[in-house]
Amino acid sequence: MKKLLVALLTIVMTLVLTACGGGKSGGDAKKADAKFPSHGIKMICPWKAGGAADIAIRNLTPYLEKDLGVKITVVNTTGANGWIAWGELLKAPADGYTIAQMNVPSVYSYLDPKQNRKENLDSFIFLANEISDWGCLVVNGKDDRFKDLQSFVEYGKANELLSGDAGLGSNQHLVAIDMERKLGLKIKHVHQAGWADVHSSLLGRHLDVGWGSIGNILQAYKSGELKVLCVFADKRSSLLPNVPTFNELMKDKSILSPSDRGFALKAGTDKAVVDRWNQAMNKCINNPEFVKKMESLGQPVNYMDMAKFTSYAKEQEASMKSFMDVLGWKKK
Repeated sequence: MKKLLVALLTIVMTLVLTACGGGKSGGDAKKADAKFPSHGIKMICPWKAGGAADIAIRNLTPYLEKDLGVKITVVNTTGANGWIAWGELLKAPADGYTIAQMNVPSVYSYLDPKQNRKENLDSFIFLANEISDWGCLVVNGKDDRFKDLQSFVEYGKANELLSGDAGLGSNQHLVAIDMERKLGLKIKHVHQAGWADVHSSLLGRHLDVGWGSIGNILQAYKSGELKVLCVFADKRSSLLPNVPTFNELMKDKSILSPSDRGFALKAGTDKAVVDRWNQAMNKCINNPEFVKKMESLGQPVNYMDMAKFTSYAKEQEASMKSFMDVLGWKKK
């Protein structure tokens, strides 16, 4: 009788542990059977609402929601040139339910020793690139001091320019440094939280010059609020056909300023989840309707898959290191 009671008790305990997921096989089965995604997703935008980066996310989200079959909540988490948002991503579980917009070159501020960051490219999975935008030199549309790039350069050599960018180490900041170094301009860098702040400061005459992207400035340019003196691209944009490139005007100087907006997951995310995200990003970013919509907003789609985006990020990191001394990112 005693042996029978012990056997029955053993069976009952085994069933209880299995039902609760306490057994190894039960836990593994639950993980293997889980279908991603099964509930809502949080998508973090490192920049303020209303800017080109935010617009890129919010226009893509409906396509992703349809493909993934769940609600995606976009959260604008600004500060530290994007690192408040990326820090939030890295604090979240590596389960694919938190994803963040990834901006190149803004992410490289971890190269600054003063930031004391342990994170680097290997902290993320560079999932896919969505948009590649070109930088522009913009001024207030009513500012008579700057009729063209030449008059801007002449003024900037003799007078200090208050220059608004999207943050330390952002592509806008880097192009301003490049102009400063190659043309001998007198620039005081005024770091802002994003394009929305730069735009309003230009309109309020609190800045002399701003550095935006085509996606940022297109509507303000069309309305006459802003003047675009040049684009830092390898050729004229079809969206700004009457605006010359910097290299076209300054043939002995070469400055390019790309801005790339993609998406990243936390390193360590399960391969099956990453694969599902890759599938969704490929399908949605390359959707012809979406591509056409983004072009109308001045944001050219440039899809890069995980392998290409990762390789590109590493190449750009190597380029970024050439600015470290100028940025004051020197080793202690």
